[in-house]
Amino acid sequence: MLTIPDLTLLFMVVVSSLAVALIYMLHQLEPKLARLRLRVDRARRERIG
Repeated sequence: MLTIPDLTLLFMVVVSSLAVALIYMLHQLEPKLARLRLRVDRARRERIG
């Protein structure tokens, strides 16, 4: 059976792994989001101008 310190360490590893995965996902999505933002801005300028 796992003791309290073992469970705490396991919980910390799981949480930090999820945090790293989230940061990596955002890092991978950022260029796509930037291109999408440029397209939206261009479309808005075309409608206004």
